[in-house]
Amino acid sequence: MMKSMENLFAAVLLCALACLSAHAAYPDQPIKIIAPYAAGGSSDVLARALGDELGRELGQPIVVENRPGAGSMIGTQFVAGEPANGYTLLLVDVPFTIVPALYKARARYNVEKDFAPIVLLGLAPTYLFVHPSFPGTNVAALLQMARAKPATLSIGSGGNGSLTHLMAELFMINTGTQLVHIPYKGASAAVLDLAAGQLQASFTTMPTASALYQAGKLKPIAVGSPRRTRELPEVPTLQESGVPNMNVESWWGLTAVSGTSPAILARLREAMAKVIKLPGVRTRMEGTGVSIPEDTSAGALRQLIKTDVARWQAVIQRADIKVD
Repeated sequence: MMKSMENLFAAVLLCALACLSAHAAYPDQPIKIIAPYAAGGSSDVLARALGDELGRELGQPIVVENRPGAGSMIGTQFVAGEPANGYTLLLVDVPFTIVPALYKARARYNVEKDFAPIVLLGLAPTYLFVHPSFPGTNVAALLQMARAKPATLSIGSGGNGSLTHLMAELFMINTGTQLVHIPYKGASAAVLDLAAGQLQASFTTMPTASALYQAGKLKPIAVGSPRRTRELPEVPTLQESGVPNMNVESWWGLTAVSGTSPAILARLREAMAKVIKLPGVRTRMEGTGVSIPEDTSAGALRQLIKTDVARWQAVIQRADIKVD
């Protein structure tokens, strides 16, 4: 019995020393951040905004690599198959929790089991926009019209299975209304048609709608954040507007491969905690309409992923959403 205890103690000690050694040595080569989208998008911009500063903090170059395709699935699948050594990281956002439910037969990874959260980077509120000629000024007026004439008001989205589509479906579920969903190839195309009067409503983020909003061609009537935003304090939340369970924001985070040693994860989390506090990083992120949340911890990202996976799976199943 005593011998077994000694062996166990020795094994634990060796493991601890190995972890400390890995912590001290890591990183000793360049680190890749995979952005699972084409260059120029919000995730790519954020990855590059963080990369240089993270590289300075860790003492190694950070290489941002774009691997677009299948709504982020190709890049995500690539990272899931990489060694769990902290040298390949994944920039994740809302589709990370949507795509597996849309492509069940093709997604060969589990977002909650195959990835280790590092940091919650940023949030961007989603707004419900209508055309300025819309006769009402709030969600109640929209609901009144929708209930008076079911399946006549149109709501645009960035495409089947997109966040803006799922928000439209969740809105209909939570309000008991029936709108006509019109999918576009991208959220920008949807808001362009909304501004032209071809649609009655659309969900999207302010970065997508900003130019048209500033030109007075779009009217926000509600925001999907838990609280009113600092930028548009006069716009009520969906919760305030009588629509329950509609706290939905775009978000971004950084993950490693599951199984990465606790020491390496701790080093990455420590470095990122410093990087996202830098004024230059904050300015670049806010310039894209992304704010840094109060809680940026790995736990906050883990909980957000868990919540969104459950929510979007339920919406996709209930609305019977199919993608080509």
